[in-house]
Parts: sequence; structure tokens; C-alpha cells
Amino acid sequence: MIDTLRAQLNERWPELRPQRPPLTGAILAGLDRTAYGNLTFIFFDENGQTAAVAKVPRAPGHEDALRREYEALGHFWATGASAVRQHAPEPLALERIHRRLVLVTSAVHGEPMTTRYHTPGHTSDPRRVEADFDAAAEWLSRFQTETFSGLASLGRDTFSRWIGAVFERYRSQVGWGAREAELLEVLSERAADLAGSILPLTGVHGDYWMGNLMIRDGRIAGVVDWEFAEPAAPPLRDVYKFPTSYGFYLDRAYPEGNGHVPGHPGRQDHLGKWSRFGDWRNLTGFGHAYFGRGWFPEQVRRFVLDQLTRLGITPALNGIFFPAFLAEQALAARDPASRKGYRSLLHAFAEERDSTWLWREEVAHERG
Repeated sequence: MIDTLRAQLNERWPELRPQRPPLTGAILAGLDRTAYGNLTFIFFDENGQTAAVAKVPRAPGHEDALRREYEALGHFWATGASAVRQHAPEPLALERIHRRLVLVTSAVHGEPMTTRYHTPGHTSDPRRVEADFDAAAEWLSRFQTETFSGLASLGRDTFSRWIGAVFERYRSQVGWGAREAELLEVLSERAADLAGSILPLTGVHGDYWMGNLMIRDGRIAGVVDWEFAEPAAPPLRDVYKFPTSYGFYLDRAYPEGNGHVPGHPGRQDHLGKWSRFGDWRNLTGFGHAYFGRGWFPEQVRRFVLDQLTRLGITPALNGIFFPAFLAEQALAARDPASRKGYRSLLHAFAEERDSTWLWREEVAHERG
């Protein structure tokens, strides 16, 4: 497949990348093992420089994600936003090569944040973790500022569009029960109490987690995988995604620790407490991040509230938009185990919401 792709790309290379050296070598850089995933190839030019990235779906029927990513990148590159042009792949082509749809983009540089995240000791050091959060916040602030498109207010119509529609899709695609029904009712009540609250509309990356962030010299050098991006929407999904994913995998560098992670006392306590909601391994990390105590849960809290302050969003809206975020993540999950796992997080939030600052209004308004 590599030889075929290289030959086809080289035929169009003078058009796609004028005055750039032709492609010579390539490696298979990524293999998503799910049926819905992609093969990712990195191509090098004759000078040995990374020149292009090509994504090919593993199964021919799963091409919509490539189309969404191509359209999203095209939109954001056209805005001229420096956060995009300096850090996101440039879309070069979307075409069929030997009956397979292929997305070709420029390459971005840096190493995935997950490389150092999974290094033993990294996530046990508050200073290193804070540096990761600061780097993520810096780029996100630039992106949201440069893609700002206006303001909207919370009301019946906007609640239906941003929250109700998510739960309707969740009901039809994921499942429904008493927990979800009761949660949606209380979200509607809170939205009525907060009617008129202002929300900025900005670009949304949609999958803003460590694996999609490339680091160089302590700063974000690249942001990849834009298939869930939106041109203009409330920016809370990206605000929640980074700390949520960061909290999920703290134990992965310590597989024999049974949930215990050096530097995170009390994290393992959530292993038993949250088991009634399911057996998804990420439940423990979720509980620690949003319901736990210690320097890491405080880092998560500070990150979210600082972003909301910057955006001019009242923290009371966390209680509405955070559960909708969990429902969206369940919808976006490609495999049944992850979809079931995110449903278990939504159930946990629904039952334990009074125990988190995300819901408690008296805590949410501390900075108001």
C-alpha cells in the first residue's frame, strides 16, 4: 500500500506542494486496531524531512470521519487563524486511490504529550502536570480567541439545540433509563434558572486530549485529528476533554498498582466506591479527577474554572454542559466498551453530582 500511495502522491506532488522535493520513503506510523480506525502513514521527501501524512480507513465503509476532518481543516485554515496555520495539519487532498478514500495533509512536528504522560513519574510530579495543563490552556486560548464568532444566550431554543438534541441522540443510539430521565429533567430545571446566561461561540476541536497534542520545548507544536471539529459552538467540550482524559490514565504507567498511583493518595479509593456503576477502568480516574481531593483534582478544577473565567462563562453552567459532554463522548465512542464506559460515567455523575464542584452552585460561584 505504501508504494501505491507514494506513486500516486508523487504524480500530484508538484500541484499539492509546489517546489517541494518528491516523496521517497514512508512508515506506518499509526494503526488503530478498531474496525472504525485508520492506517496512518508518514511520508518523507528525498531530503529526509517529514512531508505528508496519509490516513486510510481500515474498512471501506468508514470514510465519513475523513470527510469531516478534511472539511474542518479546510474551514479553519481558510479563517487564517494563526493557532491553526502554525499548529494544525494543512489539508492537501481527499481522493480515492485504488478504491480507498485517502486523506492527505501536511505533517506537524513535536512528540505526542502522551509520550511523557506515560513515563513513570511524570504524572506524579505536580510541576510537570501543571506544565502540561498550562501548555494545553495556552493553545486553546489562542484557538478560541482567533475563531470567536459571536455570543449566544441560554434559553429554551439553545438548550434544545445544545443539550436536548444531544440526549435525544444518546437515547436512540446509546440507551435510556431512569438515571438519564431524571438527570435530563434536573438539567432542564437548572437551565430555566440560568436562562439568559451568555455563551461565546468559537471553533471547537472536538477531541482535545493528550494523544492529539504534539509538544516541543514545553509548548503545543501541533494539534491533530480534527474529525469532531465544529466551526462555531459553545467551547466547553474542549475545556472538559483535556482534564477528563488526563485523569483517566494516571495508573497506566503502574499496571501492578491496583489503582494506586505514586503522588496521588486516595485515588485508589474510588476503585471500590465507583464499581457499582460499572467495571470500566477509567471510572476510577474520573472519580479522582472530579470528585476526589488533593493537588490533582484541584489542578483539574482550576483549569476548568480558569478557562470559564477567560471565556466569560458563569461556572454554574458546568452543571448543565458537563453531563451533556459525557453524553457526547458516549456518542463519539467507536467501540461498544467505550460507549458503555461513558454511559457509566454519566450514571455516576447523575447519582453523585452533589459531591462535585461541577454541580454545587455555592462552590461554582466562588469565583463569580
